[in-house]
Amino acid sequence: MAICRDNRGFTLAEMLVAFAVLGLVLAAVTTLHRGVLQAYVGGSNKTEVQQNARVALNRMARAIRETRNPLTLATATSLTVVDQETGLPVSYSLNAGALLRTTNGADEVVIGRVQSLTFTYRDASDNVLGAPVGTPANVFRVQIAIQTASEDPVAAGAADARAQFTTSVRLRNL
Repeated sequence: MAICRDNRGFTLAEMLVAFAVLGLVLAAVTTLHRGVLQAYVGGSNKTEVQQNARVALNRMARAIRETRNPLTLATATSLTVVDQETGLPVSYSLNAGALLRTTNGADEVVIGRVQSLTFTYRDASDNVLGAPVGTPANVFRVQIAIQTASEDPVAAGAADARAQFTTSVRLRNL
């Protein structure tokens, strides 16, 4: 019994259909991959933004909480305390989108891409003191609000990752 084989190959129509199906499959895989990649970048940026805001808030809160001296300067966008270890004034302020920690005239960038930084000062009766505070020694509690964006400018345009955090710190000296 002889098996009859056709040695002619595929027709042009069969090849076009095969390539069309392959193209559709590749387009679907590419679209799926792009979506997964964008979700990963968006999640990564959001995590970065939240972590940066937490680090900044914790650092400022610790400096405020640990000082045994009254505040030396209290405005709506900057704050100065005396560092307990060095005895030098330490300022936190927003400058050109960066949160700066200034000690002894030297600026250190705590985090970048800060959208806003606001300090609200309260006295012992929980009344809001106007900023700048005329008598910083009257400050009993400081509320810090910070809003940050992703430090990756390419990803920041693609996925607008922002975070806003607020904390309230009671001064230790009172």
